[in-house]
Amino acid sequence: MINFSQNYFQLFKIEQSVIVDSNSLEKKYFELQKEFHPDKYVNASDHEKRLSLQITSYINEAYETLKNDYLKSIYLLKVEGFEVGDQNSTISDPEFLMHQMELREQYEKITFNKDLEELKNFTLKIEKLKNECLLSFNKKYEEKMYDDALVKIKEMKFYISIENDFKKDNH
Repeated sequence: MINFSQNYFQLFKIEQSVIVDSNSLEKKYFELQKEFHPDKYVNASDHEKRLSLQITSYINEAYETLKNDYLKSIYLLKVEGFEVGDQNSTISDPEFLMHQMELREQYEKITFNKDLEELKNFTLKIEKLKNECLLSFNKKYEEKMYDDALVKIKEMKFYISIENDFKKDNH
């Protein structure tokens, strides 16, 4: 049976870390789904059917969180008891704000020009910046510098936002 008080890492029996082996996660996800899927409980009591749905929902939520670097980072801080608060609050670092403005200007120029090579390079650049945020988050997290780690989550959110806008406007 599933213990709802365990965290998602415990549920999937994986190390509590930013770096998760996606193959192991997926394999364990399918094992849990197979074991608790509501289809297996068609002839069960109403209570067992409801419990199966709750468990499946919990498994799905855990899986979606752990396979997404941004959600997983927020979750890691919450597991540590750190109050994450509003991730939509802005970053007050003037240097990062300038960086944001430069990227947005570059984004608009590339979107306007529709240059395929520039599109590809910009996509790679954003991906690299997101990965750098994740690595920096991991370092701050491991050092238990949760305030600094939260800043990296907010930066990552900006890169995800510009990446999503870019994909939407250029596909």
